[in-house]
Amino acid sequence: MKIIYCITKADNGGAQTHLIQLANHFCVHHDVYVIVGNHGPMIEQLDARVNVIIIEHLVGPIDFKQDILAVKVLAQLFSKIKPDVIHLHSSKAGTVGRIAKFISKSKDTRIVFTAHGWAFTEGVKPAKKFLYLVIEKLMSLITDSIICVSDFDKQLALKYRFNRLKLTTIHNGIADVPAVKQTLKSQSHNNIGKVVGMLPNKQDLQINAPTKHQFVMIARFAYPKLPQNLIAAIEILKLHNSNHAHFTFIGDGPTLNDCQQQVAQAGLENDVTFLGNVINASHLLSQYDTFILISKHEGLPISIIEAMATGLPVIASHVGGISELVADNGICMMNNQPETIAKVLEKYLIDSDYIKMSNQSRKRYLECFTEEKMIKEVEDVYNGKSTQ
Repeated sequence: MKIIYCITKADNGGAQTHLIQLANHFCVHHDVYVIVGNHGPMIEQLDARVNVIIIEHLVGPIDFKQDILAVKVLAQLFSKIKPDVIHLHSSKAGTVGRIAKFISKSKDTRIVFTAHGWAFTEGVKPAKKFLYLVIEKLMSLITDSIICVSDFDKQLALKYRFNRLKLTTIHNGIADVPAVKQTLKSQSHNNIGKVVGMLPNKQDLQINAPTKHQFVMIARFAYPKLPQNLIAAIEILKLHNSNHAHFTFIGDGPTLNDCQQQVAQAGLENDVTFLGNVINASHLLSQYDTFILISKHEGLPISIIEAMATGLPVIASHVGGISELVADNGICMMNNQPETIAKVLEKYLIDSDYIKMSNQSRKRYLECFTEEKMIKEVEDVYNGKSTQ
């Protein structure tokens, strides 16, 4: 079987991580091509057996000249390769890719689109929301299967009368964390400052002196992520004389410098650490106690699933499919106001049952969000089987 994956950006991100998983799995027994718009860290993580094609016309923002050229080049490639499956990721690649397939000579190809959070979801500005809804509705007419990464996204599509028979929910999944030890260091949450978290490949530590509870947020510094709101909440937390927590941000992006200045102006240098872009950042999760993600809107964040696999409780915004990940293993916040975030953090540090939430995170991962489960369901879609 010949499979083509197509995405606009080769950045570090959830959609890219998902694509890497699929490409690296299917390239073992199939001919796999990845078409992307630029060079980036995603390419370095692809198996050597994956054929990488870079089309510079494949850009993220709407650019009619570049988009027309991208459609032309993609149509030529599809006609030449004649793939069995074209699997498109992101709204832009999904649009130009489906148009290209429609005008290409590759007529027997199965076209699959994964919506990593709809571009017309809640929180999107009305004009942009309407535009993307019209585009996605039209594109759905020339799509064989639409994969939603959360039930939330599937229900949103059904609300706007997408063809139910083309929609399927396949939750993101990840490979298990090597040698995870469910080492719980405290007997009650009164000692939450002593909890170090999961410690793979290390001897269990005996902590005698109180240490700060370590929060971590792994995310790109760009909308819809809202690290600036979390930083404002940390400042409020400090005003309440709470010195029991430290926050680490892992990621890069256009708002990083502004966030660093925000930390400096608030005098939070001893409370906040920026690590920048880290390849395989999930490997660092075992050094932390709790994962946190503040967003305006989401699909089904792989970063949260990685935290769950490591056994970390999760505090996150109640948007998109996050409530399908976070239940008794953490806290979903109903709004992103700094005051709300600060209150949740303060209460969490005092009252929450850390050990129970840690165990539940790991349990939910094993039951619902493994890589094996996800890949099997995607393979069924490639073969035209229903995963409903």
